Order: sequence, then C-alpha cells, then structure tokens
Amino acid sequence: MMTYGTRGKEKSHAEVFTPAGVVFEMILADGIRPLLQDVDKTILDPAVGQGQFPCAELVWKLFFAVDSLDEVKALRALKSLYGIDIQPSSVATTREHLLQTLCDAFYFFTGKKFSRLNVARMIVDDNFICGDSLKIMKQWAEPQLSLF
Repeated sequence: MMTYGTRGKEKSHAEVFTPAGVVFEMILADGIRPLLQDVDKTILDPAVGQGQFPCAELVWKLFFAVDSLDEVKALRALKSLYGIDIQPSSVATTREHLLQTLCDAFYFFTGKKFSRLNVARMIVDDNFICGDSLKIMKQWAEPQLSLF
C-alpha cells in the first residue's frame, strides 16, 4: 500500500494514501451502492484524509442522479457527505477537492458550469471538520439528558 506525506507525519498520525482504483472498488461494494443511488443518504468518513472517498462518492451520487441532475440536486448530494480528520491541512485539502470535484462532475454530466459555489463552500465548511473522530463519535453515542 502506498503512503502519503512525510515519514514523520505518517508515523505520528497513521496516514495512509488509498489509490483511486481501490477507492472506486470499495465504494461500489454491495453495502455502499444503495447509499450512492440516493442523493440524500448520509455518508460519514471518520478519517477523511485528502478526501478520496467523499470525492468518489460525490461523483457516483451525481452519476446515479444524471437523468434529473440540476444544481439543487448536486448540492443535496454534497450535503449528504461528512468527514472528520485530525489534521487541519487534510480537512482544508478535502474541502477544496470536493469543490473542484463538484464543478468538474457537474460540468461533465450536464455540460453546464456549476454556479452556486458559494453555497457549496458553506456546505463543505460545515460538513468537513477538524477533530478526533473517535472522541467526537463517542460524544455522539453518549445518551443525552432531557428534562422532558
């Protein structure tokens, strides 16, 4: 398996680069495909890295929606993707990769330029965050106290 980054960064953060071919094979597995066929089904990548998985997932969500693809549906597909990474630089790279992937795939599938980039940027800024996913998901799993 190929690694990505400097040796110190790989060792301290256990970063591993997943080749594009492996990414596409993994996301088209039987359990994932139904999530890709629905633009609104949520997918979380708890170790998003450089964004290879969410970018590929976005392309497939747009592909499966190509017959009725418009900017609103493309934004819904983008809004369904979430990611967490402990490295701020990885989160920033993922956000940029997703925006570029959205524009490129939208143009490829529709022949039109994607014009709502400001809305897309707000979505990726909200949905792709920097943090320790193990701690964050543990907090999500803890029962919430309710007074009612």
